[in-house]
Amino acid sequence: MSARTTKTLLLPHAVDGNLYTRELGRAYRAAGCDLIYGGDNLVENGIDVDVLHLQWPEALYRWMGSGPLEERAERFISGLDRLKERGTRVAWTIHNLIPHDHPDSRFDHEVYQRVLERADLLVHHCPLSQKLLKVRYSVPAAAQHLVTPHGHYLAYPHGISRREARARLGIPEQAYVYLQFGAIRGYKGLNTLLDAWRKTRIPNKWLLVAGRYQPPVGRHAWKERLRMLLAGRNRRITLHLHSIPADDIQVYLSAADCMVLTHSRGLNSGVAILGMTFGTLVVGPDMGCIGWVLGQGRNLTYPAGDREALVTAMEQAPALDASAAGAANRTVATAWCWEDMARAVLDHPAMQRALRT
Repeated sequence: MSARTTKTLLLPHAVDGNLYTRELGRAYRAAGCDLIYGGDNLVENGIDVDVLHLQWPEALYRWMGSGPLEERAERFISGLDRLKERGTRVAWTIHNLIPHDHPDSRFDHEVYQRVLERADLLVHHCPLSQKLLKVRYSVPAAAQHLVTPHGHYLAYPHGISRREARARLGIPEQAYVYLQFGAIRGYKGLNTLLDAWRKTRIPNKWLLVAGRYQPPVGRHAWKERLRMLLAGRNRRITLHLHSIPADDIQVYLSAADCMVLTHSRGLNSGVAILGMTFGTLVVGPDMGCIGWVLGQGRNLTYPAGDREALVTAMEQAPALDASAAGAANRTVATAWCWEDMARAVLDHPAMQRALRT
């Protein structure tokens, strides 16, 4: 590969509907990269690029392609090997330690391990991520690590007033609003939140839940569906169980006094960054990078899985100076720039060896 000032970089993920991919891509373009998107360019074509930056490996074998899962995974790994043979350097951002929907999968664990063995640079969104990865996997000694914060969400429209936001949602001005936002999946702990909210002793409390609902399946699924039906009949609970358009995200964040995360597992949370970007107080579990992120601003954390501690944190939230907490969170989040992340990856010695040969 001859020396050149312009780097060709592949982000093998869809840009539509994913602000993380879009903003990181924009930052790479601003840094002078010729940017290519799309998983097909990795799995099927194996085009020549200087740098491959993986985000979610499972998207390239579980969410795309045809044929048995094992064959799709092999095509994905073969695509990595083709690029590596041509001199491509591989960076992988560790968003999760295992795919969210398959937490006990030995198969996915093995695929992740194979990706680790091929990665030149492992990108983490907090210092604890590196330690947790080494606990779960055999990380090659030659692998290099980079810690850089998750980027902000200033690209979403913002500016709607709290009064207008609540009027649009039909929420009283005097209510204290707890918000759970984002895709509603099993590990997000919505049932935990519903129980904690009922126990929270706060006057005029209100619960707002917004995001695409993935209903449970299986033998006991009817119980969960009944639970959601009953929750929807509570006049102080507002459920918008569908994908929220980007232009409307500000409505929900502006209407909330406090965002609540009730993850039962996980490493990172873009929703936590979203709340902080909008200057919202966040209550979340001290888990993985979530606790670290919240600790950089002014938020409340509780031991993961401790429901009584969650109730206590939710009861403490109204007593905090919401304006000061929001300002602190906004300052921290807005300093986490996508451009800094892109430049840190490109300037890392693990990447420069490829770009300067």
